[in-house]
Amino acid sequence: MVRKLSKQAFITEHYRASQIRWGDVDANGLAHFDTYVRLMEETEYSFLRHCGLSVVLQDEKGTMGFPRLSAELSIELPVGFDCKVETRLRLLEIDGKRITYAFKITNNSRDRVATGKFCVACCRFPEDELPYAILTPEFVIQAITHNVGQPSQHTTI
Repeated sequence: MVRKLSKQAFITEHYRASQIRWGDVDANGLAHFDTYVRLMEETEYSFLRHCGLSVVLQDEKGTMGFPRLSAELSIELPVGFDCKVETRLRLLEIDGKRITYAFKITNNSRDRVATGKFCVACCRFPEDELPYAILTPEFVIQAITHNVGQPSQHTTI
């Protein structure tokens, strides 16, 4: 079951405000590339918590989670220490086993700082076995699409 959300359709969005910390910058005082990935990950986790979920879930069959299949990042405007940024997550697609998110990071002036994309798989994590992909459970799909068209926000500065 592929649920592709078109750009014209109302889509699930989640915003997260944060601030670049001293440990996020390199010797030049600019945010290191892994800082942008962390901002995207923390926004994804915040979105899942907002939906009543987590990156690690338990059900009657055991543990499941959402490991990365791919990650994309394009840094367009460097930011430095103490800069306030907003990371916006958009749910792009659910295709049965994968969920795709797009991210846009902006500064206080609303200038685009970076863009990115994550594709995650829904996987089981059995004890003493390798993880394996499963169909995304309906309760996960319902939770992350429940508020389609209703942006949510989380601030951590």
